[in-house]
Amino acid sequence: MTDERDDADFSRSNQAGQAGSGFPQVPAPEREPLFNIPSVIVFIVAVTVLIEVLVNWLLDDTAVNALYYYGGFIPARYAGSLSGELLPALTSPVTYAFLHGGWEHLIFNDIWLAVFGTPVALRIGVVRFAVFWIVTSVAAAFAFDIANFGSETLLVGASGAISGLTGAACRFVWSGDGSMRDPALSAIQRRLSVMETLRSREVLLFIAFWLVANVVLAGLGVGATEQAQAIAWQAHLGGFLAGFLLFPLFDPVGKGAA
Repeated sequence: MTDERDDADFSRSNQAGQAGSGFPQVPAPEREPLFNIPSVIVFIVAVTVLIEVLVNWLLDDTAVNALYYYGGFIPARYAGSLSGELLPALTSPVTYAFLHGGWEHLIFNDIWLAVFGTPVALRIGVVRFAVFWIVTSVAAAFAFDIANFGSETLLVGASGAISGLTGAACRFVWSGDGSMRDPALSAIQRRLSVMETLRSREVLLFIAFWLVANVVLAGLGVGATEQAQAIAWQAHLGGFLAGFLLFPLFDPVGKGAA
């Protein structure tokens, strides 16, 4: 009863202030979102989850095999017996990133995407992010192609594009006080040059950890299924280098940011 009366008295006082009694109006506190993940990241996660649901529960084996065959990246399409498949040769360097080799593979990638994709998306915006995603996906695919030229090995997974986002994040998230603790703050920090980045102790430690993790995961074959092979370390490396080196072309904030 007491709390209700106090609330009512406060409300009346606030209304009086609005009517010109001399008391300033007390603004309502803004609600902070529970998860501050950009919509483009949510969209990618939703698409990958939907595809995995289709693969596991709704499509028959024939449809699943066709989805992986035409949507996955196969180096043999660019040399040898599969070279006549023009449409998937054009589309699969992008579509393979939305297919995964099982729930374990998908969940790991989507968590990594949320962590490293968020500051990049907040910094460069939706349109630049979409183009950057495509560029790093293609770079990762053809790094894999160079290492496996003519092979019929199937490549799937968003790891290549996410590695590109990771490489991009290395150029700015450790350049100030924001770090990875606050993606919104790190997104406005100045971009480091290549040499500055490579002189950063935090970045070098992270890259070393990233390389070791890739070697370990490649050895374990995380995400491998009968339909698809887990994405290879060559694709990770290609995506990372593309993101690391090409990020300035997409960065509207630049080196002079606070």
